[in-house]
Amino acid sequence: MPEYEERWTGDYIFENEWQSFRTRKNRSLELKSTEHEYPKKGRYKIAVKVVDIFGNDTMKVISVSL
Repeated sequence: MPEYEERWTGDYIFENEWQSFRTRKNRSLELKSTEHEYPKKGRYKIAVKVVDIFGNDTMKVISVSL
């Protein structure tokens, strides 16, 4: 069985820029995030993280090119 060394590469930094949640008084949920402009053209990674009411979360990292 191969051995692996766990090492931080700095590739997955999650910076929260937008969130939406419901309350008991306001049951609506905003489904469109705020706009973001990148400083220059290039390849970027975007992370989308969803957390449910029980604290379970999932995250998907997507590469985009501008």
